[in-house]
Amino acid sequence: MILRYFSGAGLVGLALLTSATAAEVPKEDASAVKACLDIEANKAKAAGSAKDELDEKAGPERRLAAATEKAGHAKESCIGALAVACVQKAGNTSNATLNECYSNEAAVWDQRLNAAYRAALVKMEKDAADNLRKTQRAWIVWRDASCKQPYLVFQGTMAGPMESWCALDLTGRQAIWMEGWVE
Repeated sequence: MILRYFSGAGLVGLALLTSATAAEVPKEDASAVKACLDIEANKAKAAGSAKDELDEKAGPERRLAAATEKAGHAKESCIGALAVACVQKAGNTSNATLNECYSNEAAVWDQRLNAAYRAALVKMEKDAADNLRKTQRAWIVWRDASCKQPYLVFQGTMAGPMESWCALDLTGRQAIWMEGWVE
């Protein structure tokens, strides 16, 4: 489950997304994220085996160059693909638009995360599955506390989109990490 953030009239609130709501993710939203991940997979395959730390030249400039090269075929580069298109389609960056677009994509990543979590648990031996449950529970607490930080610092309506983006970004990254345990 993820938290959906909303703001209005100076109020920022939280609404818990239930499993039933997460199951109602529009197919076109899920397809948009999947399409980005499919493009990423094709680019990663075409790029061949990735260089590791031993192949990369040392230094900040070289690290940034290597990161830039890898970004075109990094799954994390797909985080925000649906949300950016949603904002552009709306034609504005109001808090309501940002919250809605970010929350819609967060729901897609949450659905992927939950599916990967269930699949990973089935594949794992008991000790590994128990640790994965422990890890996921701790991650949920960390994510929720991390995404609450903008409101605690700014206490204004601008915190809503920041919290929504946080939930989108962290849930996307966790889904990608969890899907790695299924592959």
